Amino acid sequence: MYKSFYSLAQTPFSKDLRPSDAFPSSDYHGALSALKYLQQSKGIGLITGDPGAGKTFTLRTFKKSLNPSLYHVVYFPLSTGGVMDFYRGLVYTRERAEVS
Repeated sequence: MYKSFYSLAQTPFSKDLRPSDAFPSSDYHGALSALKYLQQSKGIGLITGDPGAGKTFTLRTFKKSLNPSLYHVVYFPLSTGGVMDFYRGLVYTRERAEVS
């Protein structure tokens, strides 16, 4: 119902969006450039922003450009956790990756 009301061609913010669907804003290109820098420097990054700003979409887009045998991307959607919650999440995702 909302698609016809707003004249939308597809569901917004769905997980099946392609990188070609992205609006090429300066913030989007800046985030991709920062992620490429992290890839080259072998660092750990943190992306913050308002809800709906495109953080997850940008990460998914960047993840598709990585070799899965060389890189493991970890996504923590919980923003209210502490340091121990972060460490638990890292251990949990590593254990899940080893089982798969």
